[in-house]
Amino acid sequence: MSALIMGASLLTAPSASAADGDTSAWIRLWDTQIDINATAAFKAYGDELTVCDNLADGYGAWAGLYKNVYNGHGTFIKSTSAGGRGNCRTNTENVKEGTVVWIKLCIRKDGANLRCKWSDYGHA
Repeated sequence: MSALIMGASLLTAPSASAADGDTSAWIRLWDTQIDINATAAFKAYGDELTVCDNLADGYGAWAGLYKNVYNGHGTFIKSTSAGGRGNCRTNTENVKEGTVVWIKLCIRKDGANLRCKWSDYGHA
């Protein structure tokens, strides 16, 4: 994921890896062929899961926070979504301290997932 560049100033890349004690996770999903762009981040302080739909293009963005992820499946914790209006939304439901978490970020159209991607892990 080091080649990914965050487009939204609200979502910044963590300064250290999760193995070094970092408590966040982030991800970006974009496709220049169909012009979609979304970002998601989890901040342990405040248990904030934020998703941003970076283009007012009619597509939406959904982010789910999971634990115990293996082979693209995990235990769902919480989610949030942003409509296709170039906006962001945050969910602050509590997550147990020390939980290892991953974000699943999906681009949606008419309620259906078109493309999804998993983040690297972080900690709550």
